[in-house]
Amino acid sequence: MAEKKPAFTFTDAGCRTDVRLGGLIVLVAVFLWLWKGPETCSKVFVVGAVLLLWGIPWQALQGRAGRPGYPWKLGLGMTGLGLGMLLDLRYQEAVGQAVKVQDVVPMLLAMGLWVLAWWPVSRLRRAEAAA
Repeated sequence: MAEKKPAFTFTDAGCRTDVRLGGLIVLVAVFLWLWKGPETCSKVFVVGAVLLLWGIPWQALQGRAGRPGYPWKLGLGMTGLGLGMLLDLRYQEAVGQAVKVQDVVPMLLAMGLWVLAWWPVSRLRRAEAAA
C-alpha cells in the first residue's frame, strides 16, 4: 500500500526542525512587516535567518549522506514571493526621486536563494550513487 502524503507542503519528511522553524519565522516576519513595522520584524527576521543560515547547509550535507526532505519547495516559494513583491513594494519618497524597494523584498529573496543554492549540493551524492 502506498504511503499517503499530504497534497501541499513546503517541507517533506526528513527536513530538519531548525530549517522548518527558520522558514516559518522568516515568512512571519515578512508578512507582518507592514503591520508591525520594520524595527520589530527585522528582529524576528534575524532569528529565522540565523536558523536558515545554519540549518540549510547541514540539511544539504546530510542530504548527501542520504537524508531525505530537502526544502527546495520552500526555497522556490520564498524566491517567487520575493520576485512578486519586488514589483508590488516599490515606492518613491517624492516625485522625481529614485524608485526604492521595501527592505523586506531583498531579505526574502536572499533567504529563498540561499535555500536554492544548497539544493544541488544535497543531491550531489545521490546522483553519484545512482550512476
